[in-house]
Amino acid sequence: MAFTIRRSTPLDRQAAWDVMTDLRGHTAHVPLTDVSVPDDGLALGAEVSAVTRLGPVAGADRMLVVALEPGRRLRLVKTGWFLRGWADIVVSEAGDDGATVEWTEELWLPGLRRLTRPVGDRLGKVLFGRVVDGLLAREAP
Repeated sequence: MAFTIRRSTPLDRQAAWDVMTDLRGHTAHVPLTDVSVPDDGLALGAEVSAVTRLGPVAGADRMLVVALEPGRRLRLVKTGWFLRGWADIVVSEAGDDGATVEWTEELWLPGLRRLTRPVGDRLGKVLFGRVVDGLLAREAP
């Protein structure tokens, strides 16, 4: 089971795509977390890292770009020791009314998938819903 967040935005598809795939920009909406992207940007096989710190304790969420259709779809697979799963971000046109963003994700702790995936679905929908809302609000006309 995965969770999906759907949002309509007055932004055109390209603007919505740009803001959703500015992964460094996600940092502003995820407390205590810094996202890093390779200098060449997103490309197939690129590794993205989200490091969350609370005092001296830190955890890295490493993700690999496994699908990239510029302007339309980005799929990341979590490859770190702390979190596993995947995320799929799809942006589509909504006629003259802007675009639709769909963020589907599944996450769990290695070795505890059956126990932690349902928790990830509930918490992830809240956390990533705020991320999507914050990113889209930042660019809204």
